[in-house]
Amino acid sequence: LFLSANTYKFLNKNIANQRPFTIMIDPAGDAKHTGRIIDDNFERGLTLQFSEQLKKQLEYSNNNIRVILTRFPGETLEYLQNANFANRLGADLYINILFYQEKEDKSCTTLYHYITEPTDIWQKKINNLSLYHYDKAHLPYILKTQQIGKNLSKIFCKKKNRTFFDYKGFFGLPFKPLAGIKSPAIAIEIGLIKKDDWKKFLNPIVSTIETILDSQ
Repeated sequence: LFLSANTYKFLNKNIANQRPFTIMIDPAGDAKHTGRIIDDNFERGLTLQFSEQLKKQLEYSNNNIRVILTRFPGETLEYLQNANFANRLGADLYINILFYQEKEDKSCTTLYHYITEPTDIWQKKINNLSLYHYDKAHLPYILKTQQIGKNLSKIFCKKKNRTFFDYKGFFGLPFKPLAGIKSPAIAIEIGLIKKDDWKKFLNPIVSTIETILDSQ
Protein backbone atom coordinates (compact mmCIF):
# COMPACT_ATOMS: atom_id res chain seq x y z
CA LEU A 1 0.00 0.00 0.00
CA PHE A 2 1.48 3.34 -1.11
CA LEU A 3 0.30 6.69 0.25
CA SER A 4 0.64 10.04 -1.44
CA ALA A 5 2.57 12.77 0.37
CA ASN A 6 -0.65 14.71 1.05
CA THR A 7 -2.41 11.65 2.46
CA TYR A 8 0.59 10.92 4.68
CA LYS A 9 0.54 14.49 6.02
CA PHE A 10 -3.23 14.29 6.62
CA LEU A 11 -2.91 11.06 8.59
CA ASN A 12 -0.02 12.40 10.63
CA LYS A 13 -2.01 15.53 11.47
CA ASN A 14 -5.01 13.47 12.61
CA ILE A 15 -2.83 11.27 14.79
CA ALA A 16 -1.25 14.36 16.34
CA ASN A 17 -4.70 15.84 17.00
CA GLN A 18 -5.73 12.68 18.86
CA ARG A 19 -2.84 13.06 21.30
CA PRO A 20 -4.14 14.48 24.57
CA PHE A 21 -3.07 17.99 25.48
CA THR A 22 -0.85 17.46 28.52
CA ILE A 23 -0.75 20.02 31.31
CA MET A 24 1.56 19.78 34.30
CA ILE A 25 0.41 21.68 37.38
CA ASP A 26 3.06 22.40 39.98
CA PRO A 27 1.68 23.39 43.41
CA ALA A 28 4.37 25.28 45.35
CA GLY A 29 5.98 23.53 48.32
CA ASP A 30 6.60 19.91 49.30
CA ALA A 31 7.08 17.78 52.42
CA LYS A 32 10.24 19.69 53.35
CA HIS A 33 9.20 23.18 52.22
CA THR A 34 5.99 24.44 53.83
CA GLY A 35 5.94 27.75 52.00
CA ARG A 36 4.32 30.89 53.36
CA ILE A 37 1.75 31.02 56.16
CA ILE A 38 -1.81 31.91 55.09
CA ASP A 39 -4.27 32.23 57.97
CA ASP A 40 -3.62 29.05 59.97
CA ASN A 41 -2.45 27.07 56.91
CA PHE A 42 0.74 26.61 54.94
CA GLU A 43 1.08 27.55 51.29
CA ARG A 44 1.96 23.96 50.30
CA GLY A 45 -1.40 22.62 51.49
CA LEU A 46 -3.52 25.31 49.84
CA THR A 47 -1.70 25.14 46.51
CA LEU A 48 -2.21 21.37 46.46
CA GLN A 49 -5.94 21.73 47.20
CA PHE A 50 -6.26 24.27 44.41
CA SER A 51 -4.29 22.15 41.94
CA GLU A 52 -6.36 19.05 42.66
CA GLN A 53 -9.58 20.98 41.99
CA LEU A 54 -8.13 22.57 38.86
CA LYS A 55 -7.20 19.13 37.54
CA LYS A 56 -10.69 17.82 38.34
CA GLN A 57 -12.50 20.66 36.56
CA LEU A 58 -10.28 20.59 33.49
CA GLU A 59 -10.54 16.83 32.96
CA TYR A 60 -14.30 16.81 33.63
CA SER A 61 -15.10 19.36 30.92
CA ASN A 62 -12.44 18.38 28.35
CA ASN A 63 -12.04 14.91 26.88
CA ASN A 64 -8.80 15.53 25.02
CA ILE A 65 -6.76 16.67 28.00
CA ARG A 66 -4.45 15.07 30.53
CA VAL A 67 -3.54 16.89 33.73
CA ILE A 68 -0.61 15.75 35.84
CA LEU A 69 0.30 17.09 39.28
CA THR A 70 4.00 17.36 40.06
CA ARG A 71 3.62 16.19 43.66
CA PHE A 72 1.42 14.47 46.20
CA PRO A 73 1.26 14.87 50.02
CA GLY A 74 4.47 13.72 51.71
CA GLU A 75 6.71 14.03 48.65
CA THR A 76 10.00 15.93 48.65
CA LEU A 77 11.22 17.30 45.32
CA GLU A 78 14.77 17.96 44.18
CA TYR A 79 15.80 21.02 42.16
CA LEU A 80 15.06 20.53 38.42
CA GLN A 81 13.19 17.27 39.13
CA ASN A 82 9.94 18.72 37.77
CA ALA A 83 11.73 20.21 34.77
CA ASN A 84 13.20 16.81 33.87
CA PHE A 85 9.77 15.19 34.28
CA ALA A 86 8.05 17.81 32.10
CA ASN A 87 10.69 17.59 29.37
CA ARG A 88 10.66 13.78 29.23
CA LEU A 89 6.86 13.74 29.17
CA GLY A 90 6.66 16.36 26.44
CA ALA A 91 4.17 18.49 28.37
CA ASP A 92 2.26 21.05 26.30
CA LEU A 93 1.87 23.51 29.17
CA TYR A 94 3.42 23.87 32.63
CA ILE A 95 1.72 25.93 35.35
CA ASN A 96 3.34 26.75 38.68
CA ILE A 97 0.89 27.81 41.43
CA LEU A 98 1.97 30.02 44.33
CA PHE A 99 -0.04 31.62 47.16
CA TYR A 100 0.78 34.20 49.79
CA GLN A 101 -1.09 36.08 52.52
CA GLU A 102 -2.53 39.28 51.04
CA LYS A 103 -2.47 42.20 53.46
CA GLU A 104 -4.42 44.60 51.26
CA ASP A 105 -8.23 44.76 51.02
CA LYS A 106 -8.27 42.89 47.71
CA SER A 107 -6.59 39.78 46.37
CA CYS A 108 -3.83 40.28 43.81
CA THR A 109 -2.54 38.13 40.97
CA THR A 110 0.81 38.25 39.17
CA LEU A 111 2.08 36.14 36.26
CA TYR A 112 5.69 35.19 35.54
CA HIS A 113 7.61 33.41 32.83
CA TYR A 114 11.26 32.45 32.71
CA ILE A 115 13.97 34.51 31.03
CA THR A 116 17.60 35.01 31.97
CA GLU A 117 17.93 38.35 30.22
CA PRO A 118 15.71 40.59 28.03
CA THR A 119 17.49 39.50 24.83
CA ASP A 120 16.05 35.99 25.28
CA ILE A 121 12.95 36.91 23.30
CA TRP A 122 15.04 37.81 20.24
CA GLN A 123 16.97 34.56 20.16
CA LYS A 124 16.62 32.45 17.04
CA LYS A 125 14.70 29.23 17.39
CA ILE A 126 16.94 26.50 18.79
CA ASN A 127 17.24 23.23 16.92
CA ASN A 128 15.72 20.39 18.96
CA LEU A 129 18.90 18.39 18.51
CA SER A 130 21.15 21.12 19.86
CA LEU A 131 22.95 20.87 23.17
CA TYR A 132 22.29 23.81 25.41
CA HIS A 133 22.42 24.71 29.11
CA TYR A 134 19.34 24.11 31.26
CA ASP A 135 18.76 27.85 31.73
CA LYS A 136 18.24 28.16 27.97
CA ALA A 137 15.68 25.35 27.74
CA HIS A 138 12.82 27.86 27.57
CA LEU A 139 14.00 29.52 24.36
CA PRO A 140 12.34 27.24 21.74
CA TYR A 141 8.88 28.17 23.08
CA ILE A 142 9.52 31.66 24.46
CA LEU A 143 7.12 33.37 22.01
CA LYS A 144 4.37 30.82 22.64
CA THR A 145 4.86 31.23 26.39
CA GLN A 146 4.44 34.98 26.08
CA GLN A 147 1.28 34.55 24.00
CA ILE A 148 -0.23 32.28 26.65
CA GLY A 149 0.66 34.87 29.28
CA LYS A 150 -1.10 37.55 27.25
CA ASN A 151 -4.22 35.36 26.98
CA LEU A 152 -4.22 34.90 30.74
CA SER A 153 -3.78 38.65 31.18
CA LYS A 154 -6.82 39.41 29.00
CA ILE A 155 -9.06 37.17 31.07
CA PHE A 156 -7.67 38.38 34.38
CA CYS A 157 -8.31 41.96 33.27
CA LYS A 158 -11.99 41.38 32.50
CA LYS A 159 -14.29 43.58 34.55
CA LYS A 160 -16.09 40.68 36.24
CA ASN A 161 -12.78 39.29 37.52
CA ARG A 162 -11.38 42.62 38.63
CA THR A 163 -14.25 42.97 41.10
CA PHE A 164 -12.59 40.50 43.47
CA PHE A 165 -8.89 40.74 42.60
CA ASP A 166 -6.33 43.14 41.14
CA TYR A 167 -4.04 42.02 38.34
CA LYS A 168 -0.45 43.25 38.68
CA GLY A 169 0.88 42.11 35.31
CA PHE A 170 2.95 39.55 33.40
CA PHE A 171 6.72 39.62 33.97
CA GLY A 172 9.74 37.76 32.66
CA LEU A 173 12.57 37.05 35.09
CA PRO A 174 14.95 34.21 36.13
CA PHE A 175 12.22 32.54 38.19
CA LYS A 176 13.71 29.41 39.77
CA PRO A 177 10.54 27.21 39.79
CA LEU A 178 10.39 27.50 35.97
CA ALA A 179 14.08 26.90 35.23
CA GLY A 180 14.98 24.13 32.78
CA ILE A 181 11.46 23.64 31.40
CA LYS A 182 11.26 23.43 27.63
CA SER A 183 7.48 23.65 27.18
CA PRO A 184 5.52 26.91 27.64
CA ALA A 185 5.64 27.56 31.39
CA ILE A 186 3.77 30.15 33.44
CA ALA A 187 3.81 30.86 37.18
CA ILE A 188 0.62 32.23 38.75
CA GLU A 189 1.12 33.92 42.12
CA ILE A 190 -2.07 34.74 44.01
CA GLY A 191 -2.49 36.76 47.17
CA LEU A 192 -5.21 35.29 49.39
CA ILE A 193 -6.96 37.35 52.06
CA LYS A 194 -8.62 34.24 53.48
CA LYS A 195 -7.39 30.69 53.09
CA ASP A 196 -10.39 29.62 50.97
CA ASP A 197 -10.18 32.53 48.54
CA TRP A 198 -8.38 30.28 46.05
CA LYS A 199 -11.79 28.94 45.01
CA LYS A 200 -12.56 32.26 43.30
CA PHE A 201 -9.65 31.77 40.91
CA LEU A 202 -10.61 28.34 39.58
CA ASN A 203 -13.06 29.48 36.89
CA PRO A 204 -10.88 32.28 35.42
CA ILE A 205 -7.90 29.93 35.10
CA VAL A 206 -10.00 27.08 33.68
CA SER A 207 -11.50 29.51 31.12
CA THR A 208 -8.05 30.64 30.02
CA ILE A 209 -6.70 27.12 29.63
CA GLU A 210 -9.77 26.11 27.60
CA THR A 211 -9.16 29.13 25.34
CA ILE A 212 -5.61 27.89 24.81
CA LEU A 213 -6.92 24.42 23.97
CA ASP A 214 -9.35 25.82 21.41
CA SER A 215 -6.51 27.60 19.63
CA GLN A 216 -4.40 24.44 19.22
